[in-house]
Amino acid sequence: MLRLAICLFCILSISCTQNKKKVTYFGGGIVHPKDEYVILIRDNHIVDSIKLDKKGHFHYKFNLEEPALFTFKHGYEPQTVFLNPGDSLRLRVNTLEFDASLVFSGDGAAQNNFLIENYLLNQKNTDLIFSYYKIPPQDFEFKTDSIKSSRENKLKDLEEKHKLSDEFLKIAQKSIDFEFYDMRERYAFLLNKYDKDKAENIRSDFFDYRDNINFNDKDVIYLFGYQRFLDNYLKNKSIKLCQEKNDDSDCYNLGTHSNLDDRINLVDSIIKIEHLRKNYFKRFIKQEIIYAQSPQNLKHTEQLIDKFDFTAEESKHLKSLVEFHTALIVNADLNDVIVKCTNMREHKLGDIMDKGKGVVYSWTLQSPSHYKLRIKKINSLKKKYPNVKFIGINIDYNFQDKWLEAVNKYNHDLNNEYIIKPEKHAEFYMNYLNKIFFIDENCIIKKSEIIIRNNELEKHIQEFLET
Repeated sequence: MLRLAICLFCILSISCTQNKKKVTYFGGGIVHPKDEYVILIRDNHIVDSIKLDKKGHFHYKFNLEEPALFTFKHGYEPQTVFLNPGDSLRLRVNTLEFDASLVFSGDGAAQNNFLIENYLLNQKNTDLIFSYYKIPPQDFEFKTDSIKSSRENKLKDLEEKHKLSDEFLKIAQKSIDFEFYDMRERYAFLLNKYDKDKAENIRSDFFDYRDNINFNDKDVIYLFGYQRFLDNYLKNKSIKLCQEKNDDSDCYNLGTHSNLDDRINLVDSIIKIEHLRKNYFKRFIKQEIIYAQSPQNLKHTEQLIDKFDFTAEESKHLKSLVEFHTALIVNADLNDVIVKCTNMREHKLGDIMDKGKGVVYSWTLQSPSHYKLRIKKINSLKKKYPNVKFIGINIDYNFQDKWLEAVNKYNHDLNNEYIIKPEKHAEFYMNYLNKIFFIDENCIIKKSEIIIRNNELEKHIQEFLET
Protein backbone atom coordinates (compact mmCIF):
# COMPACT_ATOMS: atom_id res chain seq x y z
CA MET A 1 0.00 0.00 0.00
CA LEU A 2 2.83 2.39 0.91
CA ARG A 3 4.62 1.48 -2.32
CA LEU A 4 1.44 2.22 -4.31
CA ALA A 5 1.04 5.57 -2.57
CA ILE A 6 4.64 6.50 -3.36
CA CYS A 7 4.19 5.56 -7.02
CA LEU A 8 0.99 7.59 -7.20
CA PHE A 9 2.71 10.56 -5.58
CA CYS A 10 5.58 10.34 -8.10
CA ILE A 11 3.19 10.16 -11.03
CA LEU A 12 1.25 13.19 -9.79
CA SER A 13 4.48 15.11 -9.16
CA ILE A 14 5.76 14.38 -12.67
CA SER A 15 2.38 15.29 -14.14
CA CYS A 16 2.27 18.57 -12.21
CA THR A 17 5.81 19.39 -13.23
CA GLN A 18 5.02 18.75 -16.91
CA ASN A 19 1.85 20.84 -16.72
CA LYS A 20 3.74 23.59 -14.96
CA LYS A 21 6.34 23.65 -17.69
CA LYS A 22 3.61 24.19 -20.24
CA VAL A 23 2.35 27.33 -18.48
CA THR A 24 3.99 30.19 -20.36
CA TYR A 25 4.00 33.83 -19.29
CA PHE A 26 4.15 36.83 -21.62
CA GLY A 27 3.89 40.35 -20.25
CA GLY A 28 5.55 43.71 -19.92
CA GLY A 29 5.08 47.45 -20.07
CA ILE A 30 4.28 49.91 -22.85
CA VAL A 31 5.29 53.55 -22.57
CA HIS A 32 2.96 55.99 -24.38
CA PRO A 33 0.42 53.29 -25.32
CA LYS A 34 -1.54 53.82 -28.55
CA ASP A 35 -4.60 51.86 -27.42
CA GLU A 36 -5.77 49.57 -24.62
CA TYR A 37 -4.62 46.19 -25.93
CA VAL A 38 -1.72 44.01 -26.99
CA ILE A 39 -2.77 41.44 -29.60
CA LEU A 40 -0.98 38.07 -29.59
CA ILE A 41 -1.11 36.20 -32.91
CA ARG A 42 0.06 32.76 -33.98
CA ASP A 43 -0.26 31.23 -37.47
CA ASN A 44 -2.41 34.16 -38.60
CA HIS A 45 -4.93 33.55 -35.80
CA ILE A 46 -5.46 35.80 -32.79
CA VAL A 47 -4.49 33.94 -29.62
CA ASP A 48 -5.86 36.66 -27.38
CA SER A 49 -6.35 40.39 -26.88
CA ILE A 50 -4.50 41.35 -23.69
CA LYS A 51 -5.76 44.48 -21.94
CA LEU A 52 -3.30 47.03 -20.56
CA ASP A 53 -3.74 48.31 -17.02
CA LYS A 54 -3.67 52.01 -16.13
CA LYS A 55 0.13 51.96 -15.99
CA GLY A 56 0.50 50.44 -19.46
CA HIS A 57 1.36 46.96 -18.12
CA PHE A 58 -0.04 43.68 -19.40
CA HIS A 59 0.10 40.09 -18.12
CA TYR A 60 -0.84 36.88 -19.90
CA LYS A 61 -0.49 33.19 -19.04
CA PHE A 62 -1.32 30.35 -21.38
CA ASN A 63 -0.47 26.72 -22.11
CA LEU A 64 2.11 26.24 -24.84
CA GLU A 65 2.84 22.74 -26.08
CA GLU A 66 5.83 23.45 -28.33
CA PRO A 67 8.26 26.28 -29.17
CA ALA A 68 6.68 28.76 -31.56
CA LEU A 69 7.07 32.11 -33.25
CA PHE A 70 4.32 34.61 -32.41
CA THR A 71 3.46 38.09 -33.59
CA PHE A 72 2.36 40.71 -31.10
CA LYS A 73 0.76 43.97 -32.15
CA HIS A 74 0.08 47.23 -30.38
CA GLY A 75 -1.58 49.97 -32.41
CA TYR A 76 -0.21 49.73 -35.92
CA GLU A 77 3.10 48.25 -34.78
CA PRO A 78 3.75 44.48 -35.17
CA GLN A 79 6.82 42.58 -33.98
CA THR A 80 7.77 38.91 -33.59
CA VAL A 81 8.48 37.03 -30.38
CA PHE A 82 9.75 33.46 -29.91
CA LEU A 83 8.42 31.47 -26.96
CA ASN A 84 9.36 28.11 -25.49
CA PRO A 85 6.94 26.23 -23.22
CA GLY A 86 7.47 27.47 -19.66
CA ASP A 87 9.12 30.77 -20.64
CA SER A 88 8.44 33.83 -18.51
CA LEU A 89 9.12 36.62 -20.97
CA ARG A 90 8.68 40.33 -20.32
CA LEU A 91 9.13 43.24 -22.68
CA ARG A 92 9.37 47.00 -22.44
CA VAL A 93 8.73 49.32 -25.37
CA ASN A 94 8.23 53.02 -25.99
CA THR A 95 5.80 53.52 -28.88
CA LEU A 96 7.55 56.75 -29.90
CA GLU A 97 10.49 54.58 -31.01
CA PHE A 98 8.82 51.20 -31.13
CA ASP A 99 11.45 48.87 -32.62
CA ALA A 100 14.52 50.75 -31.37
CA SER A 101 13.26 50.80 -27.76
CA LEU A 102 12.00 47.21 -27.59
CA VAL A 103 13.91 45.14 -25.01
CA PHE A 104 13.16 41.77 -23.38
CA SER A 105 13.90 40.33 -19.95
CA GLY A 106 13.24 37.05 -18.16
CA ASP A 107 13.26 33.52 -19.59
CA GLY A 108 13.71 33.65 -23.35
CA ALA A 109 15.08 37.21 -23.28
CA ALA A 110 18.43 36.36 -24.86
CA GLN A 111 16.91 34.78 -27.95
CA ASN A 112 14.31 37.53 -28.43
CA ASN A 113 16.84 40.32 -27.92
CA PHE A 114 18.93 38.58 -30.59
CA LEU A 115 15.97 38.57 -32.99
CA ILE A 116 15.12 42.24 -32.41
CA GLU A 117 18.78 43.25 -32.71
CA ASN A 118 18.96 41.33 -35.97
CA TYR A 119 15.76 42.99 -37.14
CA LEU A 120 17.15 46.48 -36.43
CA LEU A 121 20.38 45.63 -38.25
CA ASN A 122 18.28 44.41 -41.18
CA GLN A 123 16.41 47.73 -41.20
CA LYS A 124 19.72 49.53 -41.62
CA ASN A 125 20.42 47.49 -44.72
CA THR A 126 18.38 49.97 -46.77
CA ASP A 127 21.01 52.68 -46.25
CA LEU A 128 23.74 50.08 -46.69
CA ILE A 129 22.33 48.91 -50.03
CA PHE A 130 22.15 52.48 -51.34
CA SER A 131 25.81 52.88 -50.35
CA TYR A 132 26.90 49.58 -51.86
CA TYR A 133 24.83 49.18 -55.02
CA LYS A 134 27.29 51.21 -57.09
CA ILE A 135 30.20 48.92 -56.28
CA PRO A 136 31.09 45.96 -58.56
CA PRO A 137 29.09 42.75 -57.97
CA GLN A 138 32.16 40.83 -56.72
CA ASP A 139 32.82 43.48 -54.05
CA PHE A 140 29.18 43.45 -53.05
CA GLU A 141 29.28 39.67 -52.67
CA PHE A 142 32.33 39.96 -50.40
CA LYS A 143 30.70 42.61 -48.18
CA THR A 144 27.39 40.74 -47.83
CA ASP A 145 29.19 37.45 -47.18
CA SER A 146 31.00 39.23 -44.34
CA ILE A 147 27.73 40.54 -42.91
CA LYS A 148 26.22 37.05 -42.99
CA SER A 149 29.28 35.56 -41.26
CA SER A 150 29.14 38.24 -38.57
CA ARG A 151 25.47 37.46 -37.84
CA GLU A 152 26.21 33.73 -37.68
CA ASN A 153 29.13 34.26 -35.30
CA LYS A 154 26.83 36.25 -32.98
CA LEU A 155 24.35 33.39 -33.05
CA LYS A 156 27.12 30.92 -32.25
CA ASP A 157 28.25 33.06 -29.28
CA LEU A 158 24.66 33.21 -28.05
CA GLU A 159 24.37 29.43 -28.31
CA GLU A 160 27.51 28.98 -26.20
CA LYS A 161 26.21 31.28 -23.44
CA HIS A 162 22.58 30.17 -23.31
CA LYS A 163 20.64 26.97 -23.71
CA LEU A 164 18.78 27.49 -26.98
CA SER A 165 16.17 25.17 -28.43
CA ASP A 166 16.75 23.56 -31.81
CA GLU A 167 13.59 25.26 -33.05
CA PHE A 168 14.95 28.71 -32.18
CA LEU A 169 18.32 27.99 -33.78
CA LYS A 170 16.56 26.99 -37.01
CA ILE A 171 14.48 30.17 -37.07
CA ALA A 172 17.43 32.40 -36.17
CA GLN A 173 19.56 30.89 -38.94
CA LYS A 174 16.76 31.30 -41.45
CA SER A 175 16.32 34.94 -40.45
CA ILE A 176 20.02 35.48 -41.22
CA ASP A 177 19.71 33.60 -44.51
CA PHE A 178 16.75 35.64 -45.73
CA GLU A 179 18.46 38.89 -44.79
CA PHE A 180 21.34 37.76 -47.01
CA TYR A 181 19.00 36.79 -49.87
CA ASP A 182 17.10 40.05 -49.58
CA MET A 183 20.27 42.14 -49.84
CA ARG A 184 21.10 40.36 -53.10
CA GLU A 185 17.60 40.92 -54.48
CA ARG A 186 17.68 44.63 -53.67
CA TYR A 187 21.20 45.07 -55.01
CA ALA A 188 20.25 43.38 -58.28
CA PHE A 189 17.18 45.60 -58.62
CA LEU A 190 19.13 48.85 -58.18
CA LEU A 191 22.05 47.77 -60.36
CA ASN A 192 19.81 46.61 -63.21
CA LYS A 193 17.78 49.82 -63.00
CA TYR A 194 20.59 52.37 -62.72
CA ASP A 195 23.78 50.74 -64.05
CA LYS A 196 23.02 48.11 -66.68
CA ASP A 197 26.67 47.90 -67.79
CA LYS A 198 27.82 46.96 -64.32
CA ALA A 199 24.86 44.61 -63.94
CA GLU A 200 26.24 42.51 -66.79
CA ASN A 201 29.09 41.52 -64.47
CA ILE A 202 26.75 39.73 -62.05
CA ARG A 203 27.88 36.11 -62.01
CA SER A 204 25.58 33.35 -63.20
CA ASP A 205 25.53 31.77 -59.72
CA PHE A 206 24.54 35.03 -57.95
CA PHE A 207 20.96 33.79 -57.50
CA ASP A 208 21.73 30.12 -56.86
CA TYR A 209 20.04 30.37 -53.46
CA ARG A 210 16.68 30.77 -55.24
CA ASP A 211 16.79 27.09 -56.29
CA ASN A 212 16.79 25.92 -52.66
CA ILE A 213 14.15 28.18 -51.14
CA ASN A 214 11.04 26.63 -49.67
CA PHE A 215 8.48 29.38 -50.22
CA ASN A 216 6.00 27.50 -48.04
CA ASP A 217 8.16 26.99 -44.95
CA LYS A 218 5.77 27.65 -42.06
CA ASP A 219 8.73 28.39 -39.77
CA VAL A 220 9.62 31.58 -41.62
CA ILE A 221 6.53 33.04 -43.28
CA TYR A 222 5.98 35.38 -40.29
CA LEU A 223 9.58 36.63 -40.20
CA PHE A 224 9.79 40.18 -41.50
CA GLY A 225 13.04 39.30 -43.25
CA TYR A 226 11.30 36.58 -45.24
CA GLN A 227 8.36 38.84 -46.12
CA ARG A 228 10.70 41.60 -47.31
CA PHE A 229 12.74 39.10 -49.32
CA LEU A 230 9.60 37.73 -50.94
CA ASP A 231 8.49 41.25 -51.90
CA ASN A 232 11.81 42.01 -53.57
CA TYR A 233 12.03 38.58 -55.19
CA LEU A 234 8.58 39.06 -56.75
CA LYS A 235 9.57 42.53 -58.00
CA ASN A 236 12.70 41.21 -59.72
CA LYS A 237 10.90 38.25 -61.25
CA SER A 238 8.08 40.49 -62.54
CA ILE A 239 10.63 42.86 -64.12
CA LYS A 240 12.32 39.91 -65.81
CA LEU A 241 8.96 38.72 -67.20
CA CYS A 242 8.25 42.23 -68.50
CA GLN A 243 11.62 42.40 -70.25
CA GLU A 244 11.00 39.02 -71.88
CA LYS A 245 7.74 40.34 -73.37
CA ASN A 246 9.65 43.11 -75.21
CA ASP A 247 6.64 45.43 -75.18
CA ASP A 248 8.68 48.66 -74.82
CA SER A 249 7.06 49.50 -71.49
CA ASP A 250 8.90 50.79 -68.44
CA CYS A 251 9.50 47.47 -66.71
CA TYR A 252 10.62 49.23 -63.52
CA ASN A 253 7.24 50.89 -63.07
CA LEU A 254 5.95 48.54 -60.37
CA GLY A 255 2.49 50.10 -60.26
CA THR A 256 1.32 49.06 -63.73
CA HIS A 257 -1.46 46.54 -64.16
CA SER A 258 0.87 44.35 -66.18
CA ASN A 259 3.49 44.24 -63.44
CA LEU A 260 0.96 43.63 -60.67
CA ASP A 261 -0.71 40.92 -62.74
CA ASP A 262 2.64 39.19 -63.14
CA ARG A 263 3.25 39.31 -59.40
CA ILE A 264 -0.22 37.92 -58.72
CA ASN A 265 0.47 35.03 -61.12
CA LEU A 266 3.84 34.38 -59.48
CA VAL A 267 2.22 34.17 -56.07
CA ASP A 268 -0.39 31.82 -57.51
CA SER A 269 2.36 29.52 -58.80
CA ILE A 270 4.78 29.41 -55.84
CA ILE A 271 2.76 30.09 -52.66
CA LYS A 272 0.57 27.25 -51.44
CA ILE A 273 -0.14 28.36 -47.85
CA GLU A 274 -3.68 29.67 -48.16
CA HIS A 275 -3.64 32.73 -45.89
CA LEU A 276 -0.26 33.86 -47.28
CA ARG A 277 -1.59 33.55 -50.85
CA LYS A 278 -4.70 35.46 -49.95
CA ASN A 279 -2.77 38.23 -48.19
CA TYR A 280 -0.64 38.80 -51.28
CA PHE A 281 -3.63 38.58 -53.63
CA LYS A 282 -5.50 41.20 -51.58
CA ARG A 283 -2.47 43.47 -51.41
CA PHE A 284 -1.67 43.38 -55.12
CA ILE A 285 -5.34 43.66 -56.13
CA LYS A 286 -5.69 46.73 -53.87
CA GLN A 287 -2.62 48.21 -55.56
CA GLU A 288 -4.11 47.51 -58.98
CA ILE A 289 -7.23 49.38 -57.91
CA ILE A 290 -5.54 52.46 -56.43
CA TYR A 291 -3.08 52.72 -59.36
CA ALA A 292 -5.77 52.16 -62.00
CA GLN A 293 -5.82 54.88 -64.64
CA SER A 294 -8.91 53.89 -66.61
CA PRO A 295 -12.32 52.17 -66.29
CA GLN A 296 -10.83 49.29 -68.31
CA ASN A 297 -8.17 48.76 -65.65
CA LEU A 298 -10.82 48.62 -62.95
CA LYS A 299 -12.99 46.18 -64.92
CA HIS A 300 -10.02 43.86 -65.32
CA THR A 301 -9.27 43.98 -61.59
CA GLU A 302 -12.90 43.34 -60.71
CA GLN A 303 -12.68 40.13 -62.74
CA LEU A 304 -9.60 39.14 -60.74
CA ILE A 305 -11.56 39.52 -57.51
CA ASP A 306 -14.03 36.93 -58.79
CA LYS A 307 -11.21 34.60 -59.84
CA PHE A 308 -9.76 34.01 -56.38
CA ASP A 309 -11.40 32.37 -53.40
CA PHE A 310 -12.23 35.44 -51.32
CA THR A 311 -14.98 35.34 -48.73
CA ALA A 312 -18.17 37.23 -49.54
CA GLU A 313 -17.10 39.96 -47.10
CA GLU A 314 -13.59 40.27 -48.60
CA SER A 315 -14.99 40.37 -52.12
CA LYS A 316 -17.53 43.03 -51.17
CA HIS A 317 -14.80 45.15 -49.54
CA LEU A 318 -12.55 45.00 -52.62
CA LYS A 319 -15.41 45.79 -54.99
CA SER A 320 -16.38 48.74 -52.81
CA LEU A 321 -12.81 50.01 -53.22
CA VAL A 322 -13.25 49.66 -57.01
CA GLU A 323 -16.41 51.75 -56.77
CA PHE A 324 -14.61 54.33 -54.60
CA HIS A 325 -11.64 54.58 -56.97
CA THR A 326 -13.90 55.10 -59.99
CA ALA A 327 -14.25 58.68 -58.74
CA LEU A 328 -10.45 59.09 -58.50
CA ILE A 329 -9.16 57.90 -61.88
CA VAL A 330 -7.65 60.22 -64.49
CA ASN A 331 -10.28 62.63 -65.91
CA ALA A 332 -12.50 62.23 -62.83
CA ASP A 333 -14.27 65.41 -61.70
CA LEU A 334 -13.49 66.41 -58.07
CA ASN A 335 -15.50 69.64 -57.99
CA ASP A 336 -18.16 68.31 -55.63
CA VAL A 337 -15.88 66.52 -53.16
CA ILE A 338 -16.69 67.86 -49.67
CA VAL A 339 -13.95 68.59 -47.10
CA LYS A 340 -13.82 70.57 -43.85
CA CYS A 341 -11.51 73.47 -43.13
CA THR A 342 -9.96 74.31 -39.74
CA ASN A 343 -13.13 76.08 -38.53
CA MET A 344 -15.05 72.87 -39.42
CA ARG A 345 -17.07 74.49 -42.18
CA GLU A 346 -17.71 72.33 -45.23
CA HIS A 347 -16.38 73.33 -48.65
CA LYS A 348 -16.46 71.90 -52.14
CA LEU A 349 -13.00 71.17 -53.51
CA GLY A 350 -13.89 73.04 -56.71
CA ASP A 351 -14.50 76.21 -54.71
CA ILE A 352 -11.20 75.76 -52.86
CA MET A 353 -9.24 75.34 -56.11
CA ASP A 354 -10.94 78.46 -57.57
CA LYS A 355 -9.96 77.70 -61.18
CA GLY A 356 -6.31 77.21 -60.32
CA LYS A 357 -3.96 74.29 -60.82
CA GLY A 358 -3.22 72.27 -57.74
CA VAL A 359 -1.60 69.30 -56.07
CA VAL A 360 -3.78 67.37 -53.62
CA TYR A 361 -2.41 64.79 -51.20
CA SER A 362 -3.69 62.97 -48.08
CA TRP A 363 -1.97 62.32 -44.76
CA THR A 364 -2.56 60.87 -41.29
CA LEU A 365 -1.30 61.51 -37.79
CA GLN A 366 -0.86 57.74 -37.44
CA SER A 367 2.28 57.96 -39.60
CA PRO A 368 4.59 60.52 -37.90
CA SER A 369 7.52 59.91 -40.27
CA HIS A 370 5.33 60.57 -43.31
CA TYR A 371 3.86 63.65 -41.62
CA LYS A 372 7.29 65.17 -40.95
CA LEU A 373 8.39 64.38 -44.50
CA ARG A 374 5.39 66.04 -46.10
CA ILE A 375 5.72 69.21 -43.95
CA LYS A 376 9.32 69.68 -45.06
CA LYS A 377 8.74 68.75 -48.69
CA ILE A 378 5.50 70.64 -49.25
CA ASN A 379 6.83 73.84 -47.63
CA SER A 380 9.81 73.68 -49.98
CA LEU A 381 7.59 73.14 -53.04
CA LYS A 382 5.27 75.99 -52.08
CA LYS A 383 8.18 78.42 -52.26
CA LYS A 384 9.34 77.12 -55.64
CA TYR A 385 5.88 76.95 -57.23
CA PRO A 386 3.76 79.81 -55.82
CA ASN A 387 1.19 79.44 -58.62
CA VAL A 388 0.32 75.88 -57.54
CA LYS A 389 -2.12 75.22 -54.71
CA PHE A 390 -0.84 72.48 -52.44
CA ILE A 391 -3.88 71.05 -50.65
CA GLY A 392 -3.34 68.72 -47.69
CA ILE A 393 -6.32 66.54 -46.75
CA ASN A 394 -6.15 64.73 -43.42
CA ILE A 395 -8.00 61.40 -43.19
CA ASP A 396 -8.33 61.19 -39.37
CA TYR A 397 -12.02 62.14 -39.35
CA ASN A 398 -12.49 60.52 -35.92
CA PHE A 399 -9.78 62.69 -34.35
CA GLN A 400 -10.54 66.21 -35.52
CA ASP A 401 -9.20 67.77 -32.31
CA LYS A 402 -5.81 66.08 -32.74
CA TRP A 403 -5.73 67.17 -36.38
CA LEU A 404 -6.36 70.79 -35.39
CA GLU A 405 -3.68 70.60 -32.73
CA ALA A 406 -1.17 69.27 -35.28
CA VAL A 407 -1.86 71.79 -38.05
CA ASN A 408 -1.79 74.69 -35.61
CA LYS A 409 1.53 73.52 -34.21
CA TYR A 410 3.39 72.74 -37.44
CA ASN A 411 1.74 74.64 -40.31
CA HIS A 412 2.21 78.32 -41.07
CA ASP A 413 -0.59 78.41 -43.67
CA LEU A 414 -3.86 76.92 -42.44
CA ASN A 415 -5.78 77.94 -45.58
CA ASN A 416 -4.68 74.85 -47.46
CA GLU A 417 -5.27 72.30 -44.69
CA TYR A 418 -8.49 70.27 -44.70
CA ILE A 419 -9.95 67.08 -43.24
CA ILE A 420 -12.26 64.57 -44.91
CA LYS A 421 -15.94 64.43 -44.06
CA PRO A 422 -17.07 61.12 -42.54
CA GLU A 423 -18.99 59.19 -45.18
CA LYS A 424 -19.69 55.65 -46.37
CA HIS A 425 -16.25 54.92 -47.81
CA ALA A 426 -14.09 57.32 -45.77
CA GLU A 427 -11.94 54.41 -44.53
CA PHE A 428 -10.62 53.88 -48.07
CA TYR A 429 -8.61 57.10 -47.98
CA MET A 430 -6.03 55.15 -45.96
CA ASN A 431 -5.05 53.44 -49.24
CA TYR A 432 -4.04 56.76 -50.82
CA LEU A 433 -1.48 58.00 -48.32
CA ASN A 434 1.55 59.47 -50.11
CA LYS A 435 -0.29 59.57 -53.44
CA ILE A 436 -0.36 62.87 -55.35
CA PHE A 437 -3.34 64.05 -57.43
CA PHE A 438 -2.61 66.71 -60.07
CA ILE A 439 -5.76 68.83 -60.53
CA ASP A 440 -6.31 71.19 -63.49
CA GLU A 441 -8.20 74.51 -63.60
CA ASN A 442 -11.52 72.69 -63.87
CA CYS A 443 -10.79 70.48 -60.84
CA ILE A 444 -10.27 67.44 -63.09
CA ILE A 445 -7.63 64.81 -62.23
CA LYS A 446 -4.85 64.84 -64.82
CA LYS A 447 -2.33 62.52 -63.16
CA SER A 448 -2.41 60.46 -59.98
CA GLU A 449 0.19 57.71 -59.95
CA ILE A 450 2.94 59.84 -58.39
CA ILE A 451 3.81 59.56 -54.68
CA ILE A 452 5.15 62.27 -52.39
CA ARG A 453 8.42 60.39 -51.88
CA ASN A 454 9.11 60.31 -55.62
CA ASN A 455 12.57 61.73 -56.34
CA GLU A 456 11.26 63.17 -59.61
CA LEU A 457 8.22 64.89 -58.10
CA GLU A 458 9.40 68.34 -59.19
CA LYS A 459 9.84 67.11 -62.75
CA HIS A 460 6.21 65.95 -62.75
CA ILE A 461 5.05 69.30 -61.33
CA GLN A 462 6.92 71.16 -64.08
CA GLU A 463 5.41 68.93 -66.78
CA PHE A 464 1.97 69.46 -65.24
CA LEU A 465 2.39 73.26 -65.35
CA GLU A 466 3.42 73.15 -69.00
CA THR A 467 0.25 71.35 -70.09
